[in-house]
Amino acid sequence: MKLFFGLNHCTSWGLCVFLFLFLDWGLIFLKFLIFKRVSFKILLIYRNIMCNSFIAQNFRTFKKIKIEKLAKVNLFLGKNSVGKTALLEAFYVYLHENKAEAIHKLLLKKEEHLSSKEDLASVIRHLFHGHKLSSPGESGILFSLVEREKAVNSKAVTIATGIKDDSNEFLIIGKDAEKQEYPLTRDFRSFGHRARIFEESNHKSNLKFVYSTGIGNADIAELWDNIAFESKQDSVIKALKIIEKELSDVAFIDAKYRRGRVAIAKVSGEKVPFKSMGDGINRILYIILNMVNAQDGYLLIDEFENGLHYSVQKQVWEVIFTLAESLNVQVFATTHSSDCIQAFGSQWKDDEEKATLHRIDYKDKQHSVMPYDFFDLDDALSTNTEVR
Repeated sequence: MKLFFGLNHCTSWGLCVFLFLFLDWGLIFLKFLIFKRVSFKILLIYRNIMCNSFIAQNFRTFKKIKIEKLAKVNLFLGKNSVGKTALLEAFYVYLHENKAEAIHKLLLKKEEHLSSKEDLASVIRHLFHGHKLSSPGESGILFSLVEREKAVNSKAVTIATGIKDDSNEFLIIGKDAEKQEYPLTRDFRSFGHRARIFEESNHKSNLKFVYSTGIGNADIAELWDNIAFESKQDSVIKALKIIEKELSDVAFIDAKYRRGRVAIAKVSGEKVPFKSMGDGINRILYIILNMVNAQDGYLLIDEFENGLHYSVQKQVWEVIFTLAESLNVQVFATTHSSDCIQAFGSQWKDDEEKATLHRIDYKDKQHSVMPYDFFDLDDALSTNTEVR
């Protein structure tokens, strides 16, 4: 006898068993989703998150800091000198494709070298906890993702020291099975040269770091050139209109009195230098230019509120949330301002799964991280923040 459109008896029963098991397990999975209240929209959001957790050990001020949940947009709050900038630096090294280049840039930015001829050991020690370089064989710096409250070894980046056969000490940067070794007795300048060897000549980084201070004309001009003839320029101009409604265009022109180019805005038909328009609009220009250059990557913003009046921060966060989604950029920002937290919360409430808020504390020589839900926002505002 033929069953199921001509299939024989054995094949028919096999098909029935397969369908039964498939539908049974499918039902169990559906119940699980309902039980956990996980929507397909949320699953899609998490699919696009590149870094969903983080741990750092023996780095800067941190003996250990662990963050078990991250989202598309992440804000870290805390008092001054609690380690917020150090956390962004940890993300920067971990997420950078060239770890040595990232380390070199951080040390230069903080001016932690007395001269380019200073040996690497004397400079690199500032990255280690307590400014003390780890001894060969000791655990050094560790960055990784977190799973079941522990670092994921397969995702770890390590920075430590070791000894070669000739008794010379080396800085060893490890990721997966790959290792880069740099002699600690060589000068810091040589480390920078060697670090750049590993950088591909045609590599375009989509990891951007917006520091709390210092905006260079050359940096801004390069960022603008990178998005020439793209719709991303429209996103930048739209964001700038938050402060200057009559702004219609942006250009970079050669400065006759010095090297490089300067930013010019077209406002009500007149050309106006950006530097004369105030800190707020220059801060927005720098943040959004970095963000549109970080497509499918990461944006780090230190002290988000710097230069921004409290009345415009809500609109700036709206732009950031929108671009984070449309350009697939994961954002990490820090603040110690209640105004910034309130502005962040105005966008967070629309979709709680797209963002996280954490407070960093330091007590009894240990760092801790307190995650907040949206409904705990009032508590976050009343703890460890400063009012304008």
